[in-house]
Parts: sequence; C-alpha cells; structure tokens
Amino acid sequence: MSELVIRNLHVNINGKEILKGLNFTLPKGEVHAIMGPNGTGKSTLAYALMGHPAYEITQGEAVFKGINILELDPNERSILGIFLAFQYPVSIPGVTVANFIRSAINARRRAANPEDKGVPLLEFRKEVKQKME
Repeated sequence: MSELVIRNLHVNINGKEILKGLNFTLPKGEVHAIMGPNGTGKSTLAYALMGHPAYEITQGEAVFKGINILELDPNERSILGIFLAFQYPVSIPGVTVANFIRSAINARRRAANPEDKGVPLLEFRKEVKQKME
C-alpha cells in the first residue's frame, strides 16, 4: 500500500495555475527528492500539501494513510505526520534544528495522546544517530 498518493492535483496561486494535473506516488518506507529548476512547482506542492491558505487547490486529491489530506486543516495534517521544514530556517539563538524537529514530533504525539510526555532529548538524539548510520 502506498503511503502518499497524489492524483490529478491542480493548484493556483494569485489566480495562476502552477500545478496542472500532478500525479505522484510515494511508497511507504521510501525517500524521494523532488528537484527541478526554479518556478516548476516544488514549493507550491509542499505548501499545498500543508494547507497554506494562499494556495488554492482546484482539483485532485492527496491521500496519506488512506485519508484525503486536502480536506483537513493544517494541524490535522501534522498530527498524521506531515511536516514542512524550511529550506533556510530563521536562526533563533539557543534553538537547534534538532530541538525544533523534536518539539514538532512531541506536539504530534501529544495531539494523538494527551498523556504522552514526548521523546526526551537524549533519546531523540540517539534515535537520529541510529537512523543516520
């Protein structure tokens, strides 16, 4: 079963159609990089999948874990495990990227189970290190 399936996705921004019938399948457990020249819709796809209000989805669907995420609010999408990181994040003194991502994961876990205390920092670092080996 596919983890993410995008079918016939059409997305407008400021009245201009950027994505014109995108079809894409990302099988569970695989990692893909979307590359291309500026202006080809990479960021549009990411923002549309996350529910940015400036991006109007005029047609299509994006099914993740059996749910059309385009019908969900952005916070509901994040609870399912969809997260958008910034290519050039603003630097905040004292906040590492690892802590930022761990905070997002912990917020998702608490949304699913209010009793969940989250992943402690040392355990998170250990898991990340293991996955990178």
